[in-house]
Amino acid sequence: MQVRLTSALVGLGVAQLLAGCGGSSPAARPAVCKLKAQQAIAHNLGVAPASVTYARAVGGNAMPQCSFRARAGKRPVGVTVNADHGPQPYDRLSRTVSEAAQIFGVPPPGFKRPQGLSGLGPLASWFPANDQLMATNDVLLLTVTVSWPGSGRDQEVRLAKAAVAPYMVRPRGPVNTNLYP
Repeated sequence: MQVRLTSALVGLGVAQLLAGCGGSSPAARPAVCKLKAQQAIAHNLGVAPASVTYARAVGGNAMPQCSFRARAGKRPVGVTVNADHGPQPYDRLSRTVSEAAQIFGVPPPGFKRPQGLSGLGPLASWFPANDQLMATNDVLLLTVTVSWPGSGRDQEVRLAKAAVAPYMVRPRGPVNTNLYP
């Protein structure tokens, strides 16, 4: 009798284990695709958070990134957040801003320098030529690319700032505090 009961319990346990492998539970959210970023993008666009989709990818720099997609009215909106965890993010941001602002000779037609943004740490900048925002939390170099046909610069910058804010949480512990409030 006890052998049958043990066999029945083992069989039931195996059945439950196999049932759990069916994939009925949703996949875990990729770390680079922050829920707060999805919610901030939705709020900025005036849509429901569930209408903003996301997908994890690997950027051209071989770093993790998240592509958020939505519709604002009838226009498609794309926001890609690249989270580069390479060394010296502050120095690389500084160099990128400096190099993008350099021009030797007469500026070409349509040339626009990077524009500094307040509230996101030192050197956070909008690059109008690429529709990109770059900032760092001193651990990650974050690049937010906005694709929103028919929108203006101010709309794109507000959306990029909303998307990057959840990634700007400063780490605790000893970090480079030079020029970083």
